Amino acid sequence: MCVTASAPGKLVLLGEYAVLEGAPALVLAVDRRARVKLESRESLDTPPTRHPGIAKRYPGPSDFAVPCVARKSLGPGFRRDDDKEQGVHGDDEFWEIVSPTLQLQVRLRLQDGGAQWIDDAPPELEWIATLLARFPQIEQLPACRIEFDSDAFYLDHEGTRQKLGLGSSASLSVALLGALHAHVHAAPPTIGEAIEAHRAIQHGRGSGIDVAASLTGGLSRFRLDGGAARIAPTALPTTLHWVCVYSGRPASTSTMLATVAAWREREPTAFTQYMHELATISSRGIDASTANDAAAFLSSLHDYATALARFGAAAGADIASREHQAIAAIAAECGCVYKSCGAGGGDIGVTFAVEDTRLREFSERALRAGFPVIGLEADPKGLEVVSNV
Repeated sequence: MCVTASAPGKLVLLGEYAVLEGAPALVLAVDRRARVKLESRESLDTPPTRHPGIAKRYPGPSDFAVPCVARKSLGPGFRRDDDKEQGVHGDDEFWEIVSPTLQLQVRLRLQDGGAQWIDDAPPELEWIATLLARFPQIEQLPACRIEFDSDAFYLDHEGTRQKLGLGSSASLSVALLGALHAHVHAAPPTIGEAIEAHRAIQHGRGSGIDVAASLTGGLSRFRLDGGAARIAPTALPTTLHWVCVYSGRPASTSTMLATVAAWREREPTAFTQYMHELATISSRGIDASTANDAAAFLSSLHDYATALARFGAAAGADIASREHQAIAAIAAECGCVYKSCGAGGGDIGVTFAVEDTRLREFSERALRAGFPVIGLEADPKGLEVVSNV
């Protein structure tokens, strides 16, 4: 049996950081999709070999009996065998994990309720073991080959391949979870199930807003209510136009969140005050979007970007980085409104305008300034799964 699944990336338009404290947020699924192909190894016509173009990890089936590497604690679901005399008990017992995007190919075995790496798994793929080990019906599955494609989440910029920050982690986990559900003929994952799985991968961090966008698609109002995700479809004001811009450098969401968390511990009163301001603006902007009020929505977008910059400065986090400030200045000169998306510091932002001519002028000027304009559209579809027996 072969299952293919895909899930879209996301742009957080309003509510970054505040969403973690229960504020409403606005998230848009975009048409950069992560793809997963899950195929039982018993159905493959050929023995396992190195994926074309992948020069790392293992060179071919002749090395499948290489002893397992030393055990290392990797968190929930992770385990490596420390018995150097123990090899692989037959080719049909291990799972192949292949990522042409990352140029990586490794193997693992599911055993005793855990995922046991046969090869020295790279950090970029360790999350897969957590998700597989905690999947309730995993014992119903034969060993499989999983191929991941997240090429759409990268950009070649100034001679290097850079990650855009569109939520590839959430998209890949949703796609894999959807493929696993389909393979055991189970109903698609719920939002709660998908967010819980992704939080396990992220060691408990994150609101789940990116997971919700990947699962459901479209534009959504997202809010945490007592830890449970509440999501409802909505729409942008009909007269608005938008483009996405890459700031020129990647950002580390985990680093930003850690900085903000440390500030919260040091100055809880100030943290609460800033969070209240962000929550109020986000609520106002979402209400404006629901009411189809473009002017009020743009005003809220501008106010949120301004408040987020103050929030970052107070926390000691470079949310409104030099690059984001430069893009925002270009947008203002063109009569547009710009705001970074997500944790800030780098990655991407979105520019809105009522008049398309102003947005075209902005795009031209941003490109001349060295900030790539990314071709993105809203993706109304969330998780998509196709099964072939």
